[in-house]
This record gives sequence, structure tokens and C-alpha cells, in this order.
Amino acid sequence: MRRAATLVVPLLLAGSLGACGDGDGDDEPPAVCSSVDTLQDSVEELSDIDVTSQGSLAELKDGIPEVGDALADVKAEAKSEFATPLSAAESSWATLQAALDAAVASPTGATLSAAGTALSTFGQDVKTLVSDVESTC
Repeated sequence: MRRAATLVVPLLLAGSLGACGDGDGDDEPPAVCSSVDTLQDSVEELSDIDVTSQGSLAELKDGIPEVGDALADVKAEAKSEFATPLSAAESSWATLQAALDAAVASPTGATLSAAGTALSTFGQDVKTLVSDVESTC
């Protein structure tokens, strides 16, 4: 899991997790742009966790609620325009939470591997969501 987690957490930040643009002229960017920025920030905080240190799984689990709150804010502001990537992110989010719960309760090779896979899937789904939202910012 250490190797997988070391590789997976940075994936959350890879690609298009940049900030939304400022919009054209005097136009304000949609509110969802700010929510995506907050989601990006909360994911970046997870990347600061040294996943190779003892207790890192619990630390990761403790940092997850902020990401969930940010994802909920994006959902509230994204409306139906981003229903498909938002649904995928929410589904992989639920899978990640369950996998982390299982890994914390019983840290075996199988549960740690499942958590790593779930984290990777969530990271890809967030990347897709952010990319889609940024196209409107």
C-alpha cells in the first residue's frame, strides 16, 4: 500500500486541477469555479500527508471529510450541467470512504490495496469533474 499510496495521492493533483479563470472582462465567473478551487485546495492538503509514515492511513481518513464537504459544495453549485462527471465523482467518493473505513478497521494487504484503488479512481473522477467545470470558468 505504501508504494501504491505514494503513487496515488499525487494523481489527485495531476492534470487539470488548476484554478478557474477570471472570466471575460467584467463578467464574474460562475460560483462553481470557486467551489472547484476549494475542492482543489482540500485535495492538495491530502497530498501533504506522508503516506509512508506510521499512522498515515488514519491521518488520511481524518483529512477526507474536508474533501467531501468541498465536493458537496461543487454539487450544490454545478446543477445539472455537470451531472455525469459529478455522479461519477460522488460514486467513487462513496467507494473511497468505504474502502478507507475497511482499511482502518482491518489493515490487511487486501483492504489497503482496495483503498489505493478507490483513491486512484476518485482522483481520476475529480480530475474529469474539475476539467469539465473549468471549461465554463
